[in-house]
Amino acid sequence: MNTTVAVADAYFDAWQANEPSRLDDVLAPDVRVNGPLGRIDGAAQYRASLGRIFAITGKLVLLKRWVDGDDVMTWFDLHPRDAAEPFPVASWLHIENGRITRVRVTFDLGKLLRAGDPRRPSTGEATA
Repeated sequence: MNTTVAVADAYFDAWQANEPSRLDDVLAPDVRVNGPLGRIDGAAQYRASLGRIFAITGKLVLLKRWVDGDDVMTWFDLHPRDAAEPFPVASWLHIENGRITRVRVTFDLGKLLRAGDPRRPSTGEATA
């Protein structure tokens, strides 16, 4: 369980620091992500997507965490940089051999899009 919690901590620490490169050690190469923005397959694609979400995040306030074996569920408030109202997010990480292999996330898509559309690359970033 200590490894599981350490991996979840590293994931959220990278987010708080707005440093997607810090995810290299915690994302499995074949990580699969499902959420309101769709499905993502692979660490490179997920890291790029998270980088755009990190960029619009002012701060995260972690409210509650549940750990069950290799699964970590975290309930937190995402405070956008340029929006007044934070919104709740539930993130379920599945961790195997010290790496995140699956992520299921849910949040109010409308509030995220009002803060900034993370599907659109920032200036200078190539599109897929």
